[in-house]
Amino acid sequence: MSHYHQGLDVETVVSAALRIADAVGLDRMSMKRVAEELGVTPMALYHHVANKGQLIDLMADYALRSLPELDLTAPWDSGLEKWFGAYHRLFMAHPAVAEVITRRPLEGPTASRHGDRILECLLAAGFSDDDAVALFVDLVNYTVGASLFRLGRQRPDGERMSALANQDVPTAFRLRRRLARAATEKEILAGIGRIIRTRQP
Repeated sequence: MSHYHQGLDVETVVSAALRIADAVGLDRMSMKRVAEELGVTPMALYHHVANKGQLIDLMADYALRSLPELDLTAPWDSGLEKWFGAYHRLFMAHPAVAEVITRRPLEGPTASRHGDRILECLLAAGFSDDDAVALFVDLVNYTVGASLFRLGRQRPDGERMSALANQDVPTAFRLRRRLARAATEKEILAGIGRIIRTRQP
């Protein structure tokens, strides 16, 4: 491996790190492992990223670039429902990004631009500053939390629900099939819609 690879750039480093983190998790993604993936020495990476912390921030921002721009010409509610649905699907495609959000704020340029556009949409729809911020935060929190819930339950009809004993938890036992569906994409998207429909400017 060479000490410095001329063809290396930030996007190549970040893309490789994201692939590794999606596969093995943030804790097991290291500068050394990324360097091995790219066939360079770890020192070669430091020409492009300062440290693992910056690399993690860049990974999240890189993944967020795949999100569509919020259509400000569409009705505010349907536009937000579509955008947050894409936000959820991003986390399913890149579990590492969902993991990043549990540890650090998303403050990169792409995240900031999307957030600004959502707030602009809500204010244009007639929400007050306070109500726009509250709805924005509620939608982000729900989507991130529901995505983490789903990532932790890759088999929605899993063993825990089917193992519930009627005599121990009768209500949960009766509702177990509905509870098992809570981690499906359909239910999570429906939840996003419910949050939006309960708020009006």
